[in-house]
Amino acid sequence: MARQTYVELLRTADPARAPGFLRWLRVATPMRYPALVGAAAFAAGRLERGEHGLTRQVIASVLLRADDPGHLLAYWAAMYGPSLPKPVKRGVADAVTRLYDEAALLAYDDGGHHFELGFVHGDLPRHGGIRTPRPLRFGDVVKLVHPRARDQAQGDLFRYALARRNGRVRTVPATLPLVRQWAGDDAEPAADFGAREPEFSTAGPAGRLPGPMRLVTGLRRPTGSPPPGQWLAQLRRAGHADTVLAALPIVDLLARPGGRARLEPLIPHLPLATLLGHLRRFDVAGIGFETAMAVAARIADPAEVRAAGVGPLRFAAAWAGVHARRWEPALAAGARHSLGAVPWLRGRTLVVVQPRDDTRIVFGLALAQRCEAADVVALGGGRFPIRPEESPLHGLIRWHTADLRTPAPPDFAEYDRVVFVVEYRNDEPDVPADVPLYIWETLRHSPREYRPAFVSSPRRARFRGLGDASFSIIPHWEEFVAADQSGC
Repeated sequence: MARQTYVELLRTADPARAPGFLRWLRVATPMRYPALVGAAAFAAGRLERGEHGLTRQVIASVLLRADDPGHLLAYWAAMYGPSLPKPVKRGVADAVTRLYDEAALLAYDDGGHHFELGFVHGDLPRHGGIRTPRPLRFGDVVKLVHPRARDQAQGDLFRYALARRNGRVRTVPATLPLVRQWAGDDAEPAADFGAREPEFSTAGPAGRLPGPMRLVTGLRRPTGSPPPGQWLAQLRRAGHADTVLAALPIVDLLARPGGRARLEPLIPHLPLATLLGHLRRFDVAGIGFETAMAVAARIADPAEVRAAGVGPLRFAAAWAGVHARRWEPALAAGARHSLGAVPWLRGRTLVVVQPRDDTRIVFGLALAQRCEAADVVALGGGRFPIRPEESPLHGLIRWHTADLRTPAPPDFAEYDRVVFVVEYRNDEPDVPADVPLYIWETLRHSPREYRPAFVSSPRRARFRGLGDASFSIIPHWEEFVAADQSGC
């Protein structure tokens, strides 16, 4: 298995090169969890061989997000046992001191019960996914590694995280104003923001919930009213609005009688990724014209698209989900703006796309748009002309109306790289050995059911599944291969 091979390579990796590779993997690629797994394997290998130094620094270097320490410690316990060596403990403690603050606590230490869906976990390994242990809560991490607080406020934060983990919170320290406001202990009076608080904010059990969570509970209640714009503005100033709006139970609310009317005032304020993910539901629910215009304006806004970091495939999924034609101009414009999130590829690229799947077509067209020079060919068919600066969704419409039945076999040797985007391919295409070949497969399958006739190598790479993160793989792969061949 590739994962076992990766772990074994890191366990015996050269200490002069492995730290830089792991740091690059964590910072410059979307492969966050593999970087944590690799750092743990590197540390375990050095400890087994009795080698000292470097482990603490490597562990700390890959922990860049506040939930990374919990993920790494959970993985270490699952793979290497509950005993935590001092270098690993100190590396995690360094990261905790650097990463843990009020915003991180509210964003990542959510206090959920971590419910598991067994059928989902059972399905992941079968289709090429990996099972990951549940991350440790902030309080568990603090208890295990004993980090040194950088100031009194962080010391209070550590103690609060421990009390919160054990369900023994009595009061929130005054040094944690953001946490106090979230918990409703330091809320401003209604007169301060120009309107009374929503009627659901203090009535019944909702009054005992954390402050902003009253919004969610109130929206669920039949008598709940939408919060005034001033209250949303207050949440945004406190840094809560995006978190609360992204966590709204949208599917549940739309299914309840009167839920659309209570949810509709909030829809234009939702994060762009949430808007795209639920656009079909909003359209079916029949949101009003003004709300739809506000949503369409945000989807087509280049600044919004750049700030959200969404890619062309997210817009393609929304395009496929909605049936009303009113969304097409906005989605096409947003998909064109999202091309800026696709890395630029130098040289000449050939993209071979197997038809009959819109995701494959949009991926191939978006990739070609971001190449210095590119040709797009239908698998077993003809060439498809690329128009500069065209939206991939407009290109999708042209694809379905183009006559690509006449085969036009390309000369692979003319290209700097060849990319196949297919359902599956068992044999290796007849591409010269000195031309890099990348194959993306969209068919879900089990390794037991299907094994390719060739394996990946520096110039032959195979990937399964498509997503917006897939666009970054080719430049990262070529950068790594070039560095490896130059001996850097």
